[in-house]
Amino acid sequence: MATSEHSTAAELARLCAAKGVRHAVISPGSRNAPLVIAFSQEPGITCLQVIDERSAAFFALGMAQQLQQPVALICTSGSAVLNYTPAIAEAFYQRVPLLVISADRPEEWTDQGEGQTIRQRDVLVPHLRKSVQLPRAGDDLSRWHAGRLINEAIDATLLPVAGPVQVNVPFSEPLYGKAEHATAARLVAPMPVASFLLPDKGWRGKQLSESLKVMVLVGQGLWGDGLQAQLRQWAKLPQCVVLTEATSNLDDEAFITCIDRTLEGVNERNEADLRPDILITFGGAIVSKRIKGLLRKWKPAQHWHVDEDRRHFDTFQSLTHDFAVSPHIFLAQMEGQVRPNESLYGEAWRMVAQRMEESHARLLAGTPFCDLTVFRTLLDRIPQGSDVHLANSTAARYVQLFDRRRGLRFFGNRGTSGIDGCTSTAVGAAFASGRPTTLISGDVAFCYDSNAFWNKHLPPELRVVVIDNGGGNIFRYIDGPDRDPDLLPWFESPHGRNIPALVAGYGLACFEAHDADTLASGLDALYKPFDKPAVLLVNTDAEVAPRMLKAYFAGLHNPPGA
Repeated sequence: MATSEHSTAAELARLCAAKGVRHAVISPGSRNAPLVIAFSQEPGITCLQVIDERSAAFFALGMAQQLQQPVALICTSGSAVLNYTPAIAEAFYQRVPLLVISADRPEEWTDQGEGQTIRQRDVLVPHLRKSVQLPRAGDDLSRWHAGRLINEAIDATLLPVAGPVQVNVPFSEPLYGKAEHATAARLVAPMPVASFLLPDKGWRGKQLSESLKVMVLVGQGLWGDGLQAQLRQWAKLPQCVVLTEATSNLDDEAFITCIDRTLEGVNERNEADLRPDILITFGGAIVSKRIKGLLRKWKPAQHWHVDEDRRHFDTFQSLTHDFAVSPHIFLAQMEGQVRPNESLYGEAWRMVAQRMEESHARLLAGTPFCDLTVFRTLLDRIPQGSDVHLANSTAARYVQLFDRRRGLRFFGNRGTSGIDGCTSTAVGAAFASGRPTTLISGDVAFCYDSNAFWNKHLPPELRVVVIDNGGGNIFRYIDGPDRDPDLLPWFESPHGRNIPALVAGYGLACFEAHDADTLASGLDALYKPFDKPAVLLVNTDAEVAPRMLKAYFAGLHNPPGA
């Protein structure tokens, strides 16, 4: 089969297909022509074109997030690869497997006034699992070297943990020729070995059996039913409480799943009863600033962090034990080792959570139309079994205040918590999964990433809800900017865009809502069948929304008669 005459491009495509890379997201260029030829001719790989490299990278991030397998990202030389940087940083902290393949000029031309030539080798390296520079095709030794490096790079997207990898490939002209290659680099198959804990004479089980206050806090992740069942057994222990967030995807009646709401019930009278002696953590980022601040204040006597790769991950400034193992293995090996004791710790947390849930319902009943009530309606109306993507930053925080019991899966770019690619990530995720997917976004994040729809691969399963509260509305809630009228305009950012016209420009349906009735009818219209994504714009008052949120938290913390 004819492929690129550049053997490095041909071997990259062949070995990617052989190692299970099934998708390549390509942005147009000239220097990457050998890669375009090789990958488009490879029968095992589906190639997708996304013009904007920044959006392309987040699109690939969403795909890889759903597929749980590496997606290739291919771009031309020069500043093109720099546009991948935000998504690569997000993939690094979320542990999403991306394979960046950046075409380059010959390295001899770097800093010599040659067009589209920058210091491209290792340019993404702070947030990569691995970075390799392929040799230009030459003798048998350089071809062997290239094959070895390609094997290493593809494997490093998944092992020892998933993450982004860059392969930088210099090409000399001519670029567009085709040829058949007689020799091929050897495929090296990785043989992963699960990490494990050696026998420890039961000291862990003994500690947890004797401790009266054990807290398990789970960060972002997409865990299996087995792990949820294991944690459910822990939650039955009287000395144990399990705290999870929306992006933990571990919603269970046995767990505390609305952390920020529950923490408003912590006060001087019960604080000593709720402070853990042993804190066990695993998973990715924690959204709640409240729990991070409280645990840093409480400083548990012991903090066990469980992760197969992150070392000395001391978010709460209390780390005492660093378990280099996956949470699944840790929990499996702890099974049957922890005995219940006479503690009332779990019950103390459940009583606070129940009291805050009752206050939540009372407060919402008297709250006028605003962001808070919009989220209540959304979480009731999003079709059961959907994926929900949460843009940064208010959407990711509001959703933490509501119970989640409808089989929804929650995703968000919480590795770096940036607003720059939330929509593109949701587009890529919906394209890859084929599942009903709803993105909840703020107006600024939506406008920032509107190039997400400059894309030939828009999935009809995607629905977008944009809550337009005046731009950067969170700064009317955060202490500091909200008290300084001269400072606030530098943080608030009214977008000044006509969002319905912007959406119409991409040929998408757009509906609008401005109160409870139009929100209900807008959601009815949004979730009808379409052959493309559809958008619902919800307009809320820029001053009412933060005022109601402050009143909500004040009402939780100081209920009537308290």
